[in-house]
Amino acid sequence: MKFITEMELRDLYRAEPFTTYVLAAHQKITPGARQFLADRKIRLVQVQDSGGTAVGMAPASAQTQTQTIQEPPQSWCALRLRSSMEYLESLFLLAGAELLSSEDSILGEEVMELGACFRKVRQAEQQQTAPEAITFWEWSEERIKGCAANLGQDFEIRECHVRLKMGKAVALLNHLRASLRELEAAIGETYWDEARQACRREDLREKVNVIINILCIMMWKCLGGQKCQQ
Repeated sequence: MKFITEMELRDLYRAEPFTTYVLAAHQKITPGARQFLADRKIRLVQVQDSGGTAVGMAPASAQTQTQTIQEPPQSWCALRLRSSMEYLESLFLLAGAELLSSEDSILGEEVMELGACFRKVRQAEQQQTAPEAITFWEWSEERIKGCAANLGQDFEIRECHVRLKMGKAVALLNHLRASLRELEAAIGETYWDEARQACRREDLREKVNVIINILCIMMWKCLGGQKCQQ
């Protein structure tokens, strides 16, 4: 089941205004998207599974009855977001496999487990549901955030770090962290509510931030608390 969001409709309307919006049989519309259409007096049409007849639309003429109703294009923001999430899930698998076969099998297993946590966040976005709470090392989200706050998310990984014994692992974890930060921005862009000036899926961004915190803690463990000498 595909849910059409308000942000997708805004992008489509901005590109080319329309007076009727057609939903395919397997699509649903979110409350925010429905309100967007109502505010602009845009007619909503739902295509049924059989016969191709549209609910809420006047009977078509003999000429148009033979035409196929095509699905409206998805917004580029949503497509880019989901492509980024697919890429990140593959990146977790790649990093986990690399660590399992080379430096640290325990860390590799942890990265694979963290990838499973990210997969649940991705599924929550796809299904338009609330993401599950993240528990890692038997730590709650609050404990993870508290530990990461003491470390600071903004410490930089430099050449001197990757030359250490666990340097390759640090580089892989840092790449995951940087990619997740880009995803945070993509979520905000896709689900931005102009009226409220806020992200409508802040819950997704919060879970991504928890995963970033876990990666920071992993890097700190790999570095053994060492700081780069200037």
